[in-house]
Amino acid sequence: MNQANCKEWTCSMVAGRAAAALTLALALSAAAHAAPAQSVDDGLVYLEGGTVWIGSPQSERQRGSDEVRHQVRIDPFYIDPREVTQADYQAVTGTNPCGFRGCKLPVERVTWLEAVQYCNALSLRRGLTPVYTISGEAVFWNRAADGYRLLTEAEWEYAARAGTSTPFNVGERVDNSQINFQGSYPYLIEENYVVERDPTVRTSRNRGRTIPTGSLPPNAFGLYDMHGNVSEWVFDYYGPYDLKGLSNPAGPASGALRVNRGGAYNDFGKHLRSACRSAMNPIERDHNLGFRIGRNAVAGTGEVRTAAPRRISMPGHPRIATVFYSYSGNTRDAAQLIAEKTGSKLFEVVMKEPYWGEIYEVTQKDMNSGARPALTPTVPDLGDYDVILLGYPTWWATVPPPMLSLLESRDLAGKIVIPFSSYGGTEFGDSLSDLAKAIPEAYVGQGLEFYYSGGRRLEERIDQWLKINGVPAGRKDS
Repeated sequence: MNQANCKEWTCSMVAGRAAAALTLALALSAAAHAAPAQSVDDGLVYLEGGTVWIGSPQSERQRGSDEVRHQVRIDPFYIDPREVTQADYQAVTGTNPCGFRGCKLPVERVTWLEAVQYCNALSLRRGLTPVYTISGEAVFWNRAADGYRLLTEAEWEYAARAGTSTPFNVGERVDNSQINFQGSYPYLIEENYVVERDPTVRTSRNRGRTIPTGSLPPNAFGLYDMHGNVSEWVFDYYGPYDLKGLSNPAGPASGALRVNRGGAYNDFGKHLRSACRSAMNPIERDHNLGFRIGRNAVAGTGEVRTAAPRRISMPGHPRIATVFYSYSGNTRDAAQLIAEKTGSKLFEVVMKEPYWGEIYEVTQKDMNSGARPALTPTVPDLGDYDVILLGYPTWWATVPPPMLSLLESRDLAGKIVIPFSSYGGTEFGDSLSDLAKAIPEAYVGQGLEFYYSGGRRLEERIDQWLKINGVPAGRKDS
């Protein structure tokens, strides 16, 4: 569809969305209490907030340790029932960065800062006060402003749950008739992949791409795609929950990663859970990462000041190590090529008792139990290196246990860690987020993912990846 048709479609879409969402907002208000009048008719849904639970109970399977369950108080707010579409984004910015093209599809490949800039631009177009002041990459949020903004992490989870306490807002299980996700890997498939232990765990269709927003049923608040389709940037920097800041929390004032929520079309079921927290470098342009917008329903007070993302500058003559774990050889072959191109030292992570047998079964035992297998002393402490080019196969959409054994036994504070990964069908999954969480004092650069051995374009893609991350080529370290 060309730009002119996108614009024409946008007009009819906005009118239709506004009418449908306004009807839904009125119905929700009647069930609770009347929402404050909006100064613009933008089709957003009113949510009354209140004191709500976020995080997951310790009994929830495959939960993250950072999902501490606690109560927070949230003021009333408005939320878009749909993710920002490509037509929405193009109408405001004049650009369309997406890999999957279609006016009704959610926008993706948008950085966190670009999502913030979109909110300000849309506010100005509609005569509202922009919420954000942007100074370089530092962003200040005026809580009193009436313009558009990203949701906070707490607001997002409250909206996604829609009054539920189960892993998903549709219950204990999900399938592709409810959510657009990697249906071949539903929730708890890891425990049932080789041997069926739970007959309720069923695979479903994997669409392999985004779909038009609102194609699947909404949750009880009338919100579409809170699970799946694209993962959604929220305002917060990633960090442990502040269990003292329980009124309208907005995350830490600084950090290296921003949070995104909800999972995407290519994510496993476990990463779609309402409590699941994913964290990414805010400069990432991921093909499964978009956003949705909200507005205040009542004016807040004060300002939330967040610093520019924490980064570590590439030294002029960096000392580089290429460190990898490989099971079948695909990651090893790429690591050797990368080491040759960068002149870096090459170190292989080797288990004392290597995995043997049915790989899906034996590795999942370690992953489910959080095991950290013992390693042979083949990798030094890495203190002498500035940059670690880190390779691993993505297993079950995350980092393999042997690599976590290494990372958790090394002090990587102040290091630049740049990942590369081979995959067999899940791409990086949530491994970049899990990697960054495992080494919070390091800077995690932009990753390279490749299918099995990488194919004929692997060398070209490695060159591009090194250039994007500012890694010099051709030096030999002693």
